[in-house]
Amino acid sequence: MEGGAYGAGKAGGAFDPYTLVRQPHTILRVVSWVFSIVVFGSIVNEGYLNSPSESEEFCIYNRNPNACGYGVTVGVLAFLTCLLYLALDVYFPQISSVKDRKKAVLSDIGVSAWETCP
Repeated sequence: MEGGAYGAGKAGGAFDPYTLVRQPHTILRVVSWVFSIVVFGSIVNEGYLNSPSESEEFCIYNRNPNACGYGVTVGVLAFLTCLLYLALDVYFPQISSVKDRKKAVLSDIGVSAWETCP
């Protein structure tokens, strides 16, 4: 087993896309990214209806505009977060500072914990 905190013993190596794609957290990030697009897209496309008898659109979720706004917000934040951490996954092997690697890992854990809290 290679030594080094937060994988620092592996830092500075050449970028290998095959290794990146095979990592489970990268696969899960891509799947989460696709699901965030589905959530955002489905609410934006079909979340609001306009009945012939009413002049303005309403949210199909209990006619509550906050419900649709919440869904759109969650979808956009999930999309942006997934892109950010996918970029970090690509850049992570080139980070040689243990402090920077620690910040990256702890931010990933913190954001994951924040997203799972109700």
